Amino acid sequence: MEMTQWLVTLTFRVTVSGVRSKDDSVAEGLEQLKQSLNRGEDVPMEASVRKITNIVEEEPIFGVKW
Repeated sequence: MEMTQWLVTLTFRVTVSGVRSKDDSVAEGLEQLKQSLNRGEDVPMEASVRKITNIVEEEPIFGVKW
């Protein structure tokens, strides 16, 4: 029996200031996200889900990479 696989894409939105570069803004955004989640705060988020039908032809799943 084949198990159904789903690709879930979560987009979190945070605003950062006082940083000078794209890399610094990403690092600060991730830190703010972690702190908010640890405090149990609501974080603005969008989610999209799609069923993976042919894993060989699907787009690769990436981690944080800039």
